[in-house]
Amino acid sequence: MALIIKGGLVFLGEKFEKKEILINDRGIIEKIESGTIRGEEIIDVGGRLVVPGLIDPHVHLREPGQEYKEDFESGSKAAISGGFTAVMDMPNNKPPTTTKERFLEKIKRAESARCDIFFHFGGTDDNFSEVKKTNPESMKLYLGHTTGELMLKNPSSMERHFREFDRKKPIVLHACDDTGDQTRDLDQTHHNIEDAIKLAKQINRRVHIAHVSAREEVTIAKRFEGCTSEVTPHHLFLSKKDEKKLGYFAKVNPPLRAESDRLLLWSKMDVINCIATDHAPHTVEDKEEGAAGFPGLETSLGLMLEGANRGLIDKISIFQKMSRNVASAFNLENRGSIKKGFIGDITIIDPKKEWTVDRTDMYSKCRWTPFDGWKLHGKAETIVRKGELVYHDYEFC
Repeated sequence: MALIIKGGLVFLGEKFEKKEILINDRGIIEKIESGTIRGEEIIDVGGRLVVPGLIDPHVHLREPGQEYKEDFESGSKAAISGGFTAVMDMPNNKPPTTTKERFLEKIKRAESARCDIFFHFGGTDDNFSEVKKTNPESMKLYLGHTTGELMLKNPSSMERHFREFDRKKPIVLHACDDTGDQTRDLDQTHHNIEDAIKLAKQINRRVHIAHVSAREEVTIAKRFEGCTSEVTPHHLFLSKKDEKKLGYFAKVNPPLRAESDRLLLWSKMDVINCIATDHAPHTVEDKEEGAAGFPGLETSLGLMLEGANRGLIDKISIFQKMSRNVASAFNLENRGSIKKGFIGDITIIDPKKEWTVDRTDMYSKCRWTPFDGWKLHGKAETIVRKGELVYHDYEFC
């Protein structure tokens, strides 16, 4: 049955307008009009914000291999409740997604997920033939130490992947180097990005810098127009001054930076392309043993709207960086915008909704967050996925 969304302020890429949307029975946006669209199934959203389904380009859903931390069911429910209709899963599973067989297994496992899940393929020092056989839409290269065993050790491997992988498809770069010394690590991160951008520019291939955490990284990335970048809400809202309060929960990669770096990062938001959660769920026991990473799918939207409330970013930029820009950076066709002919993925937000982040009331299996107890304004109230109402009044349908 066709679905009509009326009564809302619809985000059309550059501004909000009072429009009605008709999504046909094939899940495609058919009409966007100012007048009254007639039909049977109507949602009157009463002045709420109607935006394209949010897309997260950087999550770790842990399946297969570590389902006790997260799986496609729990992770996709966390995504939907956070306003996301699609996410992109990273390859550093145990075992890592570095072969065609493992890549296809993940796709099969994710068929019953609540949101759409796309997968980055992991590049290694010796899996060039697997990359060619699989022909994924994106690839991830680890240039520094991180969770898992995917760091490139051969200096020539990055160049070979850069040259052999379809240059119109993005290669995501994990440039940070978690070896313990933050000053040395940050210098190495900048060196890794410098080398990658220089090579990408030389051979004219697309790259994407994951989780930038300092202003200098953004500055380097913008030297090449074929490079896009992302930032996490936790690097925008937390810094080293929060480490004492968070204790062992504070460990994340890249690490929390100085408060001055956090503030300077906000000053570069005009040239950062995407907002990504780097949703990396670990159990409390994992964190006690030194695991690095934060969950983020259920708090990202609320935090960014909090940024808007504080005058640090405007709502137009938020939804561009959480939908349209992600779709553009990763070649996700007919997604990321509310346009005729696009997939009917819609997130409906109550910008005045007051809520308190509660670690005990989360869909993610990890059941903790560094933002526990934070009071936020603005939350996803209703989610339409491919024209189907899947989440309404803060509950799954």
